[in-house]
Amino acid sequence: MVNQGYIVCAECGLVISREYVLPTYQMGEERHSDKPDATVYVSLGNRMHIVDGLGSYIGFHKEKYFQDAQGQTLSARSQKRFKRLKVVYSTRVRIGRNEAKYRALRTLNHVSKLLMLSEQVRDRTAYLYKKIVTEASTKITNNILLIAVCLLMAVREYKDGAPITLDEIASTFEKCGHRVNVRAIVREALKLKSLTGIAPQIRRPEDYVPRVLSMLMNSDKVVRKIRARGWDLRTYENALRNKMLEILGTIPASRRGGRNPFIFTVSAAYASDRLIADEHGRRSVLTQKLTSNATKVAEYSIRDHFGMMKKEIVVLTEHT
Repeated sequence: MVNQGYIVCAECGLVISREYVLPTYQMGEERHSDKPDATVYVSLGNRMHIVDGLGSYIGFHKEKYFQDAQGQTLSARSQKRFKRLKVVYSTRVRIGRNEAKYRALRTLNHVSKLLMLSEQVRDRTAYLYKKIVTEASTKITNNILLIAVCLLMAVREYKDGAPITLDEIASTFEKCGHRVNVRAIVREALKLKSLTGIAPQIRRPEDYVPRVLSMLMNSDKVVRKIRARGWDLRTYENALRNKMLEILGTIPASRRGGRNPFIFTVSAAYASDRLIADEHGRRSVLTQKLTSNATKVAEYSIRDHFGMMKKEIVVLTEHT
């Protein structure tokens, strides 16, 4: 149940989390109207992914030419006045003492676009970041590193909905000009776990199956070879997906050890191709080099992971 802006357990009264409303509200909404006043928005408060204030906005973010509610151009005097008001209501005034938080969230927006993450993952990252900053007993000294850890936690929560690796997160932050690497993210995650009890979930190889399939099926060389082997693209993709999940389900986590889950999934795709080729009496499509070029995983890594899979694959073949 909801009580005074908080989501509360109806049985024990425990506060679970805050209730967040939609960030904007459309005023004067008319579904079948072409009038300008049907597209006036106001902010209800702080949005998850940015630092902004309460109240309405004067035009668009970088707009310097203003119109009234009926779409009529304002006079020169009014243009000057509203331009001055818009400058006064600038980012510097709105963020106040939240400059570190503002820069962290701005970096998050940039990184999310580069990684092509959904708004849900971005907003979840911002929520975790604000929650940790608010509840932390000690002062946060590196907001950029903290937002990177929160992004890792968010993509792990969404599993195959955001199959982004730790290396990709670190390299993208570095591209944005920040000194963030894999070791620093892991160190901060461990530190965060000791302070708050919150830590990123361990990624499972199954979470990367949709991404690996997408990378293979979007490779022109792979597609040409699939057709050359007499496969229908959709039939081959479905067969490869089912066999990958079967192989990954056969090999328990205890046998995988500390192997990289993404590389493990790529190797499972290579092994699955060989299995479905034998089942359908056709030549295999994927080679280690072709798989490496399509997924950007080194050939020796695929070869190493495939070597430990052979015994399990033999058992799986005998049962089928």
